[in-house]
Amino acid sequence: MNKEIKLEDIEIYQNNYLADKNNVNIQKFIYANGINETCFNYDLESKTKFDFNIEIPKVKMYNQRNAYECNIFAFLRVVKGIIKKENNFDANKLDISASYIDFYDKLEKINTAYNELFKEKNLTIPKISQIINRYIGIYGTFNYCKKIINKYGFVLSKDMPEVNGKYNAVQVNELLRHKIKADALCLINRNKDNDNTLKDDLINEAYIFLSKVLGNPPTKVKFDNKKFTPLEFRNTILKDTLDDYVSVTTFNQNVLYSSDSFVPSVYLKDNEEIISISNEELKNAIIKQLIDGIGIWFSSEESTTLDYRANILDDHIYKYDKYLNIKPLSKDDKLLMDITSYDHAMCITGALVKNNKVKQFKVDNSFGYHGKYKGKLIMTNSFLENQLIVAIINKKYLNH
Repeated sequence: MNKEIKLEDIEIYQNNYLADKNNVNIQKFIYANGINETCFNYDLESKTKFDFNIEIPKVKMYNQRNAYECNIFAFLRVVKGIIKKENNFDANKLDISASYIDFYDKLEKINTAYNELFKEKNLTIPKISQIINRYIGIYGTFNYCKKIINKYGFVLSKDMPEVNGKYNAVQVNELLRHKIKADALCLINRNKDNDNTLKDDLINEAYIFLSKVLGNPPTKVKFDNKKFTPLEFRNTILKDTLDDYVSVTTFNQNVLYSSDSFVPSVYLKDNEEIISISNEELKNAIIKQLIDGIGIWFSSEESTTLDYRANILDDHIYKYDKYLNIKPLSKDDKLLMDITSYDHAMCITGALVKNNKVKQFKVDNSFGYHGKYKGKLIMTNSFLENQLIVAIINKKYLNH
């Protein structure tokens, strides 16, 4: 069908719009107050209280600013809980550098992009752009962070400081793509006998770029009056405990793998397996892990489900469907259509349980002390059941 919109059609649409006075009233309210204020669910806010009877020990409140390192900061909250459990010292005083993990995450993505470019038999400029855009981007998972520290270890923030408010991850990503694309032009019609040397030179160029914008990663860590390499430091205080933690979802596994919210591994090892479980099994596992003093990393849709003033995570926090006439969809359909998407990672740090029923969850965000509860959020059961995409759970708490 190739039917065009005609002027007489527009007249019909206008008359239909004006026939319902609610349309005009909503239009005026949106113009004056914005969409979110118009659609905000005040009834939900009035019924929701910041009350929890299960909480992990207090963890540092992070502020990622414009670094887009939410997956790393949520990861560090889990790691600190594990370190505290395994060692006889206050893990909160152990300020692990997120920038160090981010540096090597970016470097590994660059290396993967170059590996693909070197494999191409008939390399063209469009192909260079396509591959670099695919691999070099702002995305990551718990599993990515685990792979990085397993290979490179970790350091403290005093050794590699976090980026400040002047750092802009979107700008850095665009410039990094620009840099790699320009450098990669030399791969077209090259003499392949020199590939090993050429690859080393290109990765060295990328390393220099990353060091200028994120800092040059240190090779030594001083802790407890001893010096360690970053990997020795990781092995001393964390060991292999992270291997006990697996990825779970309440979505249909095939649906998740087919969606844009599935973030496959691009470096170091094969893709992680994501286990499908029921909502009730997930809730029970979360409570057990919280009682054990360990937070729960999770990925989720946040852009349309979190109000930063009320600090509530709920898939009905805004009544978009009511005021904008949006038809309801199943949770799986929303995931497949990229309506529910992985746009943020956070950490569950508490819960309210009454009469053996989970009422709500406490979540730590990574944008500093914002909103009603100073950066800590209330997550409703509805959000967990419909918007939480992947959670990281110790496998001993699962019936698998």
